[in-house]
This record gives sequence, structure tokens and C-alpha cells, in this order.
Amino acid sequence: MNLNFDHSVEELFDSYLEEDISFYLWEMYQCWLLELSQKDKTHQEVENRQYFFQLLAAHVSKNLKQYQQKAPANETDAQ
Repeated sequence: MNLNFDHSVEELFDSYLEEDISFYLWEMYQCWLLELSQKDKTHQEVENRQYFFQLLAAHVSKNLKQYQQKAPANETDAQ
């Protein structure tokens, strides 16, 4: 599977509000757990996926904070 998308790094944050990003991540997490519960996955496999999701959510959160810190500086530069 090739997951190369042609989007800018900050497009997620330009396109969606922080609340929406959090809500969509929560929905994805719930759907993923539901999907895993219906498959024959071991406890360890489910834990591995939960840990992956925690890392993904932390990565998004960290980059959102960096984006928000840069945004006021970019607005000042534009004026």
C-alpha cells in the first residue's frame, strides 16, 4: 500500500479546526477498535494498534501546537 498523498504538511491544520481534528481522531479510534473487536486479534495485537494510535494522536497534537505558535507570526508578517 502506498500512502503518498500530495498535500502540504500544514493542510490538515489549514482545513480543519482543532475541535474537529480531535473529534475525527476520536471517531477513527472508536471505529478502529470496533473493527478490531470483530476480527480475530490477540490482546497484544490490539494493544500494539492502540499504542500506534496514541503515537499518531500525539504527533498530530504536537504539530498542531507548532502550527498554532507559527500562525500569529505569519499573520504579523502578512500585514
